[in-house]
Amino acid sequence: MTTISQNTLKLIKNLFLLTMIISGLNTNIALGKESFQIKNPSGNSVNLRLALTRAEHTQGLSGLKSNEFKESQGMLFVNSEMGPRRFWMPDTYFNLDIIFLDRDLKVVGVERDVPAHPGMKEPPTIYKTENYYAQFVLETKAGSAFGKKLKRNDQLKFIGPTSLSEIALKTRLMQ
Repeated sequence: MTTISQNTLKLIKNLFLLTMIISGLNTNIALGKESFQIKNPSGNSVNLRLALTRAEHTQGLSGLKSNEFKESQGMLFVNSEMGPRRFWMPDTYFNLDIIFLDRDLKVVGVERDVPAHPGMKEPPTIYKTENYYAQFVLETKAGSAFGKKLKRNDQLKFIGPTSLSEIALKTRLMQ
């Protein structure tokens, strides 16, 4: 049987841990002021926008026009752990390559030239990707040099002032 004092100790411990994690959260990550890139095996890289919160995951690239998202850019959806991931793109105005990555940034799936769907309602039918067991999902412009030759099991490299594993850990609290 758990006593009140044990519950109080658990609560204090969890609040302390939460405070430590939140205070260690680099606010630049949340504000997008840090610079991050991801590099493919051919040496091509894209500058990243990080989607960390559920709201950012839901928004994704919806509403952006083609000229607002360059071929040298990508959006990395960061999840705190591995899980089934499936994407769809309502209100997206340009085609994308969607790359599913495991916790080590190894490619577990690539869907190329995923069709845009400029609107939130059907018709036409909004394309949905297959389900992939992944931790991270990277969206780039369809046909970009970065994603053109990527294939399953390719290894990508994250470049930034904060490690991706640290960002993923902190993301758990933001989602």
